[in-house]
Amino acid sequence: MRYLKFFIILFPLFVAGGLSAQQKVSDQKMQWFADAKLGIFIHWGIYSVNGISESWSFFNNYINHDAYMKQLDGFTAAKYNPDEWVKLIKESGAKYAVITTKHHDGVSLWDSKMPNATTTLKNSAAKKDLITPFVAELKKSGLKTGLYFSLPDWSYPDYDGFTRDRKRYDYKKDPTRFKKFQNYFQGQLNELSTKYNPDLLWFDGDWEHSGEEWQAKNILENLRKTNKDIIVNSRLNGHGDYDTPEQGVPVVKPGSPEWELCYTMNDSWGYQPYDKHYKSSNMIIRTLVDCISMGGNLLLDIGPKADGTIAPEQVQILKDLGR
Repeated sequence: MRYLKFFIILFPLFVAGGLSAQQKVSDQKMQWFADAKLGIFIHWGIYSVNGISESWSFFNNYINHDAYMKQLDGFTAAKYNPDEWVKLIKESGAKYAVITTKHHDGVSLWDSKMPNATTTLKNSAAKKDLITPFVAELKKSGLKTGLYFSLPDWSYPDYDGFTRDRKRYDYKKDPTRFKKFQNYFQGQLNELSTKYNPDLLWFDGDWEHSGEEWQAKNILENLRKTNKDIIVNSRLNGHGDYDTPEQGVPVVKPGSPEWELCYTMNDSWGYQPYDKHYKSSNMIIRTLVDCISMGGNLLLDIGPKADGTIAPEQVQILKDLGR
């Protein structure tokens, strides 16, 4: 009966073409995004080992940095099956996925060749490049590829920021050192762009510096050399293509023609075993409908475990969405 109720809610949208007909978009490259309605966000990293907050746990001094990075030794990805992940995402009805390639902790889930890069291939128990097989399955399935990338890297020795109450240096007084970091993260972005040719780049952490300091224009120029139609979210100090409100349907429609709500199933982005505050499938479906009614998408988050499996509560919600 509960699914019948939601069918009744959704049926007028189908009749009106709300879910199938193409809506007017600001730029033709945005058409697939505007039509997608649902995407799946994936926060996966070493923070799943101890089930603590991704990156923020050491930034806010809940745990020291050495103890946080020690989680590399427990990050096995032993049961990681990207084919199963993609099948589940497709079953949910989603049209794209966005996976964390590197969070603020600086751990790269692909085989980054940049000097001093900490990677799951070289530095974790997994000894694997985790992004390449997932992107391959996404492209094979016909789903669009989104890559999350953190601009700040709190573990990198030449980045100015470290924790909430400690900076490594003043970047204005040591521009040469900050330039090393700019070259580093731009090098990593070039790797992701040329290796995976993503449809979407999902930036995060732009509040720590200005667009000029992040070299936002240069970032976009380099990304568009590989894919002129790449879509970028707004977390690049206003240089992106669409807005990304977080954790709540906005009261007023966002300013950009296209937008996306990023939203957790419980209270956490990454896997936290003691967070059982899962929203009901009905509530998440209602949220999806609310986003669609305002012309936006829902980017619903899952947080896989350190071994690569997905919690049964999260699997069930994705299956309910598909039904």
